[in-house]
Amino acid sequence: MDWNADHASFVAAAYALSLAFIAGLIIYVFSRDARARKRLAQFQETKK
Repeated sequence: MDWNADHASFVAAAYALSLAFIAGLIIYVFSRDARARKRLAQFQETKK
């Protein structure tokens, strides 16, 4: 990447924004998975 270009800061900001979005998506998926596992465990306990 050419850091001397006029739009270098825009490109860096776009990369940072993309990284933040992907990290948030990963955190959301893992927390949703944990909630689903917890609910499944509760369902299996009540099923017995």
